[in-house]
Amino acid sequence: MARSPLRVVAVQPASGPGVAANLTAIEALLPSPGSADLVVLPESFACRGARRSLRRAAEPVGGPITQWLAATAVRLGSWVLGGSIPERDGTRIFNTSLLLDPRGRLRAAYRKIHLFRVRLEDGTVVSEHASFAPGNAPCLARIGGWCSGLSICFDLRFSELYRGYAAQGAELLLIPSDFTDETGRAHWEVLLRARAIENQCWVVAPNQCGVNAGTGVRSHGHSLIVDPWGRIVAQAGTEPGCLAATCDPELTAAIRRRMPM
Repeated sequence: MARSPLRVVAVQPASGPGVAANLTAIEALLPSPGSADLVVLPESFACRGARRSLRRAAEPVGGPITQWLAATAVRLGSWVLGGSIPERDGTRIFNTSLLLDPRGRLRAAYRKIHLFRVRLEDGTVVSEHASFAPGNAPCLARIGGWCSGLSICFDLRFSELYRGYAAQGAELLLIPSDFTDETGRAHWEVLLRARAIENQCWVVAPNQCGVNAGTGVRSHGHSLIVDPWGRIVAQAGTEPGCLAATCDPELTAAIRRRMPM
């Protein structure tokens, strides 16, 4: 069982194509130092745009965006999950989450396995396959004693990933996202609550909001923190902001005792 309660903050920005401007805007949303154990940023927090912008911003792990995450973790005295960056590895670009500890050390990296492809009602096609290569490995990490499963956005629709995490002891599922408004209105809340319920895990899911300036596609916002019974503990609206909750390991243990899964 996890050792102690975990104070979590989920950050909801409206990122654009410019890395420097995005990081400055996120800094204004971050909690004060010492007030959180874990800060979770959404998918594409440092760059959200069309393929050209993503390729221009792509960098290896350890580059300037990673360094900003490390400095932020040290300044806040907390774990920080960079929801995803465009990671350059040779000729390929991956959509990659980076987890840093309070000393700024990189502790885990997860490359998004399931790449998003959809035709929206207005005929717009959104496809990550044009920009990214898929990852091929799930990723569990320990965050202050909490066994945590990493994932990104479209992964949410693939329940077997999370069932695998739960079978390996996960109590916390991290799902940074850039869910579109159209799909989000239909599926965002119900899928997040389902993943929490069926795995009896806490779910932390920061989402982007506003319009992607490069594609014209609106993001859903409504970042969520959900407890292992499927109850919404904290929920954002459609504007930039952040939400906080304390994940209680005793609640997880009590739910799992009441209904063994």
